[in-house]
Amino acid sequence: MLVAFTVTVAFMFALRPLAHRLRLVDRPGGRKSHMGDVPIIGGIAMFIGVFSGISLVAGPTFLIVTLLLSSFLLVVIGVLDDKYALTASVRISIQIAAVLIMYYGSGFRLADIGDPFGTGIIGMGPFTLIFTTVVALTVINAYNLIDGADGLAGSLALIALLAVSFVGGYAHPSTAIGLTVCAAIVGFLLFNYPVKWNRPVRSFMGDAGSTFLGFTIMWVVLGASQGADRLVSPVIGLWFASVPIYDLLTCFVQRMSHGKSPFQPGRDHFHHVLNRGTSHVRRTLMVLTALQAIYASIGLAGHFAGAPDWLMFAGWSVLGLTQFVVVRKLATYKRWFRLHRRASRRMSAAAR
Repeated sequence: MLVAFTVTVAFMFALRPLAHRLRLVDRPGGRKSHMGDVPIIGGIAMFIGVFSGISLVAGPTFLIVTLLLSSFLLVVIGVLDDKYALTASVRISIQIAAVLIMYYGSGFRLADIGDPFGTGIIGMGPFTLIFTTVVALTVINAYNLIDGADGLAGSLALIALLAVSFVGGYAHPSTAIGLTVCAAIVGFLLFNYPVKWNRPVRSFMGDAGSTFLGFTIMWVVLGASQGADRLVSPVIGLWFASVPIYDLLTCFVQRMSHGKSPFQPGRDHFHHVLNRGTSHVRRTLMVLTALQAIYASIGLAGHFAGAPDWLMFAGWSVLGLTQFVVVRKLATYKRWFRLHRRASRRMSAAAR
């Protein structure tokens, strides 16, 4: 973890001049409201940091080589997308290739989904490959699409990986990888969290980083939730990544209900809704990370209390159906609170 953190921080500095030279920067305009050209190097730095740390512990095992190769594909296509804005079909094709490498190379697959309906363990049987691919693409793109505010995707990924690691401890291979990724995320957040002191070195993770994090979360959860010696039920794993998955599904349903493509960019994500209410990125970040921390805590509580899968899945589904309303109400409350505080200040100033 120390190596992963240190290497990530070192490459965040080292890659900065190269990013400007290669024009691997995010420029303001359109849907982007940040100030100045911001280097998109977080994904590359975290990738190098993670595998520097893992190689010291595990060495070049077949499992690690498989993870390295599949992650490398995602990082490369992510960097190209950050620079050239590739089509969705190209991005999805490479993501499928990465999932297939995981499926056949590591043996990690979604062979069953637990007991979400109280009818017994549901195995995927001949549909294992298809279901694994669909779920993996969902998680990968959920973290990719929610990466629209400073510190958000990294913080949500950090909560998910810490939750899985809390269940499995540092000795389990999957959670050991998860903790290594956590250390790299912390190193990146030093350059991405919305605070004043890091503005001169502010950097983004880009699609390379968000898809890499989504994929590693999928990898870690599969390693912890499948097989005879599983640590946690797949249903509990849903709670650890609730906010990104809710966000993706909500946006897709809304766009299709309006006759739009679900892959069309828009300003209907949770962070957009909250930004319109709070007008402050840090408040939006705090609200969404607090929600994810609450949901992950519910998942952990259900796991350690031995709650049945059907109950946990029913609760997760109900929350998902109401999540957009919850976020919109929070935005309305924040907007009202901001206006009320502003009016109070004016009244106080007038009284003085």
